[in-house]
Amino acid sequence: MDLCKFGRRCELKIIDSVAKAYSLGSVRHLQALHNGKTSMAWQVEATTGRYIVKTIQSQKQAVFEFAVSNAVRQKSLELTPEILLSTACQPFVVIEGQTYQVQAFLSGTERLPSLRETLKSYRQMRHVLDQFDYSFSPPYSRPLVALWRTHRETLSEKKPVLFHQIAAIVPELKRIDQSRDVWIHGDLGKWNLLVTNSGQVVVIDFGEARLGPKLLDFAALFQGFMPKNKQDLTAYLNEFLALSGIQITDRHLFLMTVQLWLVKGLLIVINEQASLAGVFQNAIELVSSLV
Repeated sequence: MDLCKFGRRCELKIIDSVAKAYSLGSVRHLQALHNGKTSMAWQVEATTGRYIVKTIQSQKQAVFEFAVSNAVRQKSLELTPEILLSTACQPFVVIEGQTYQVQAFLSGTERLPSLRETLKSYRQMRHVLDQFDYSFSPPYSRPLVALWRTHRETLSEKKPVLFHQIAAIVPELKRIDQSRDVWIHGDLGKWNLLVTNSGQVVVIDFGEARLGPKLLDFAALFQGFMPKNKQDLTAYLNEFLALSGIQITDRHLFLMTVQLWLVKGLLIVINEQASLAGVFQNAIELVSSLV
């Protein structure tokens, strides 16, 4: 549901209804955050504190996100923000047919996380996800099969040399993409990391969590910290493998999973964000030199 078309007054009314369902008190200030294609989010200041309110695709998805984030928080309360229960003891509330989730607001610093700090937090989370047991895995929102079918012609027209390089490895990338090895966060870019005042790296937003390729989260983190020049890349790869605990026998699988993450990113932005497409192209060519 696109709340924007109803105007600011309707938006405030709905968020106020969410606040009442969670006993958050009166809404004093409301700030819309960057919204994805499938959800909207707001930072809400109420009389009882600050919160994040976001739309969720379904009640089933909301319950799943609550379960996985709770499992992570049992390992460490500092690894991810708390998802709150409503006064009806549910991890969601439905207002006018739309499902909403409320999270505790966690203040981050402007400091960027280091690779070592980030992998330390993620390996703690990885330990939890490897033991997580749940009967429902959310649907895959952006499979490579669909992205390749939709955007391959555009890629061929705009970047023909790169297109042929990617086309040669697409069958292997599809096999990796379709695997359901472990529970993953699914969207572990730097946009879903923040550093607290204590220096803890916190992982946010389990909206893309699901069963998926075992090294995909590591691949996303690899891209986030990857150097931009070729001469530093081998040393960086060796450091990453050592800090992540990825076995040398999985080196090829890991690098192909990195390529999967990068190719999907390229296909997503190829039509609308030329500058980002160039960033992904450069990264794909760099990683290709390691495979």
